[in-house]
Amino acid sequence: MASDGSRSDLPLRIVLTLAVIGLAVALLYVTVVPAQKAAEMQAVRASTHQRMSDVRTALTAFREVNEEYPSTLDSLVLFARTDSTFQARIASEDARVNPVSVDSMILAPTSGRPFQYAANRDTSGVDSYWLGNPDTPSDSIGARGPDGPRYRNAASWE
Repeated sequence: MASDGSRSDLPLRIVLTLAVIGLAVALLYVTVVPAQKAAEMQAVRASTHQRMSDVRTALTAFREVNEEYPSTLDSLVLFARTDSTFQARIASEDARVNPVSVDSMILAPTSGRPFQYAANRDTSGVDSYWLGNPDTPSDSIGARGPDGPRYRNAASWE
């Protein structure tokens, strides 16, 4: 009789074991996958911020040499390819996320679209600029309008 009772429990035990395994897999999926996606998003954001910081460094070097900001980001790339001051600044940065590529530093890593850029000179002759991320509007460096000089090299994430 003992064997009849254990045989009748066998299908129930199999179903319960499969249910526990299924719930364990679901729990892992629910906890691990979002964490992996968040880590990937953080890495992309760090890469974007690094590129925008590289552009800021190049803009500063351009201004030191030419006493104004470039009119376009393409002009900045041409300058950055040959300027030893910019190359030295980038090479000395210890906390780099990725190696710098001058040709792609003006492109947002997620979409490949160029960063938005505007050079400004107010009536008093003070230069400023605004650099924006086309994929994340809250990421920018500098400011538009009359506050431009005050926020000249200020990044929104710093």
